[in-house]
Parts: sequence; structure tokens; C-alpha cells
Amino acid sequence: MIQLVLTLCLLITSSFTALAQDAVATLYSSTGVVEVTLSKSMRTTQGREGLLLYERDQVRTGVDGKATILFRDGSEIRLFENTEFQIQEASEQGAGERTFRRKLLLRFGAFLSNFFGRSDHTVIETPHFQLKPEGTSFHVQVSKEQGSVALFSGKLLVQNVRGKAILEPGEAVLGVNRGDILSDRIEMLTQQLQLQAEPSELVRGRNPQELLLQIQARGREGEGIGAGLPLRIFTDGAGVRFPEGVTLDEAGKAEIEVQLLAPDRLYQKGLLRFTVMVDDPLGLKISGTEIELRKPGAVKRLEIDADTGQILPRK
Repeated sequence: MIQLVLTLCLLITSSFTALAQDAVATLYSSTGVVEVTLSKSMRTTQGREGLLLYERDQVRTGVDGKATILFRDGSEIRLFENTEFQIQEASEQGAGERTFRRKLLLRFGAFLSNFFGRSDHTVIETPHFQLKPEGTSFHVQVSKEQGSVALFSGKLLVQNVRGKAILEPGEAVLGVNRGDILSDRIEMLTQQLQLQAEPSELVRGRNPQELLLQIQARGREGEGIGAGLPLRIFTDGAGVRFPEGVTLDEAGKAEIEVQLLAPDRLYQKGLLRFTVMVDDPLGLKISGTEIELRKPGAVKRLEIDADTGQILPRK
């Protein structure tokens, strides 16, 4: 169950040509046990950074495995532990503006997504519902019995045999199966903090640089925070990288170094959004957040108002 979401908002034609002979994605990162079953040879190999992925390739993570799949248009999927995922189909429009179509399958497990483009260009199948994202970041988790999906940005069409529902940012359907009426099961994500800012407010220059994302969380009614609670971090910005395995300390704090590999692409997108989720059965609240921008000769620190989600003026 997702208990906390922190969001910083910094014609299909016949000209589509299937790229069965070309790689459609790359295994950008791989930690722990990650197995890739190659469709061309039906051979299973250990996942490694830089491994090219093709149509019908399958990626499976173990109990300690995580992997990030990077598609040709910059879209990303971050697979979590105990997950089986397959690229069923992928094609690209070569003429004019590049457009990508994908059909993906999540058999079980969970992933965090960052998709670009129109909703009719990407379809994700699961045992309980089908997803069509549009410029979307979301978290989806499915088991044999049920599935859940929570939307952070963009729009998301969710449909099953009983009908469909369109999710807006901050909405989720939790614990549903094929026979549930999705529109009756929409819930609001709890304790959501939102911020919207131009990249120029956080990023200076066009060279690779780093941000320091500082998080402070507290328990309900001021109760203490246990050490080791995991953070799951995501952004819809291209070329933005986080460390794996980030957790809160005993004081409910965490400092995360964020690498900005391609600031130019952040300017092109217009907004930079971060999402931080804390898996905590008590339900955490944000008591204060700062972003520190470090660069030679200068440090810029921005504080976030936990109630309004706005950047506060410097005191």
C-alpha cells in the first residue's frame, strides 16, 4: 500500500515499421538477481547494464533484484523486486516526428513508469486490467489475486472487462481485479504534496550537475520514525538518476544525490517533477523538504512549504 506521495513538479498510420531486427530498449541498470530471457534464442541470461532488449524479450527480477529499462524515446520503467515483465511489441514511425508504439505485459510484481507521448501509443496488459498512459508517471503492482495503480502525473486510462476509468494525478485504484467496476474504486492518494517549477529555478547552465534532495518526515501526531523505511524515487525528467536503496534514518530524514545528466532536455520538457514514496504502514507526513543545488562557487537551497507545496522565499 502506498502511504506517502511527494511530488515536486519542477496519425497513427501504416508508416509504422516494426523494428523486430533492431533493439527497442536497453537495460539501463541492474542490481541483484535480474534474468533476461532473449526471444531470439530463448536463452536466459543474467541482466547487465547496457544489455540490448528486443521485441518479446522478458525481464524477471528476484527477491533482491531491481532493473531500469530505458526505451528509445527516453521513456523508462523501473522494475522492483519479484517482477516479471515482457516487451511484447514495439514499433517506430521513422518519417517525420518520431513516434513510438508499445505493447507491454506485467505478469506479476511492480514497476514505476515514466512514459512520453499519446495514450494510444503505449498499452500495458496485466492479469486484472489494461493501462493506457499519456505523458504519465505511475506506480502499478499486481499479484495473482488483485492489482493496484496510482497516478502521479499525466492521465491514465484503466480498463477491464467491467468498464473503464480515467485517473487524474493524485488518484488510484487499489486492490481491484477483473470483475470490479473501476469507476467505483477510485481513491485519492493520501498526504500528497505538489510543487510546480520551471527547470530554470533549479538548474543553472547546460552541463551535467547534481541536486541534493533532502527529505524530512514525521509520524502521525509527532510520533517517532523508525529507521530503514524504504524510499522509492521517480522523476519524469530525462537524464535524471538516483541511487538505489535509499532509506529514511532514525530521525525520518534522507539526503539523496540527484544526477542531472542532460539539463538541456529538462528545459525542452518545460517542467521537472520528482516523486518520492515511503512504504510505511503508519502513513508518514512531510514536515519539511529542501532541495540544494550544488555547483562550483555557489549553493542554492529551496525550501518547500509542506502545506501548500510551494517554494518558499529565502529568509
